[in-house]
Amino acid sequence: MTHALTSTRVRRHLTREEGGSEREWNSGQAKTHVSVLVDEVLKLLDPKDGEVVIDATAGQGGHSEALLKAANVHLIALDADATAVEATRARLKRYAKRVAVINANFADLGEAVATQKSADIILFDLGWRSEQLTSGRGFSFLRDEPLNMSYGDRPRSGFTASEILNTWDEKVIADVLFGYGEERYARRIAKAIVERREASPIQTTIELVELIRDAVPASYRHGKTNPATKSFQALRIATNNELGVLESGLAQAWKHLAKGGRMAVISFHSLEDRIVKRFFADLAKREQGELLTKKPIIATQKEIITNPSARSAKLRGIKKI
Repeated sequence: MTHALTSTRVRRHLTREEGGSEREWNSGQAKTHVSVLVDEVLKLLDPKDGEVVIDATAGQGGHSEALLKAANVHLIALDADATAVEATRARLKRYAKRVAVINANFADLGEAVATQKSADIILFDLGWRSEQLTSGRGFSFLRDEPLNMSYGDRPRSGFTASEILNTWDEKVIADVLFGYGEERYARRIAKAIVERREASPIQTTIELVELIRDAVPASYRHGKTNPATKSFQALRIATNNELGVLESGLAQAWKHLAKGGRMAVISFHSLEDRIVKRFFADLAKREQGELLTKKPIIATQKEIITNPSARSAKLRGIKKI
């Protein structure tokens, strides 16, 4: 089925949002993921020989490799995505004697690293990997894919994005879009979703994008960002229970952090950053931790130019006392 959204004009608009050149998308290949704030992470966490490091979000192993190069540390890397685990193992092969890579969600950090009593450094990078947009799971605006949106083999929440759209109550859908995506037209979009599914189920990303574009005002439709951006974010967060997973992961990480240990989190949107900020502030208030960052560290203009995904990254850190 051919959709209007596959036009060259719209492809260019969406490519700017998702990252990568139009040539890369046309060839079916996303650009190689580049980890953000690497120098800042190393400076903040200051790894030392003999320390134990947990990279709770391995991705392609960029931060892990930088930490292993910086000092003779022992590293445990986690990721919920099996493809990311394989990519990390391949990248860190030369450090095999000092590395363990585990296929696990960081919400299960305690169980995953049960044999390791404590760690000196724990890092979370909550950002996207570019290859997730070509995973076939429905994350991309550009590709006509089933609306799954699960990071792992199974959705952390127990339901897919398609199930939310096709079975949930209109008010609940609106609450999800507004609460997780801060979507101002959540009610209009939710109403359009329910009306559309009465005719036939909403099955693909392109169907959803076109539905949203038709539901919102023309001024919003033709804005700088695609009008589906916030709705996609909301559905992804709900499907993967991202905020609940983050809260659980932070709590378990703090429990496993040794006295004098350092923990850092790189977040990419306000909901995540708010959780991290409050978690760290509460620990500091109870005199269990010392804030390493009074304000979040952000990327330099030089890094943003070479790696646009860094523009929304915020790095916060804390030391256990």
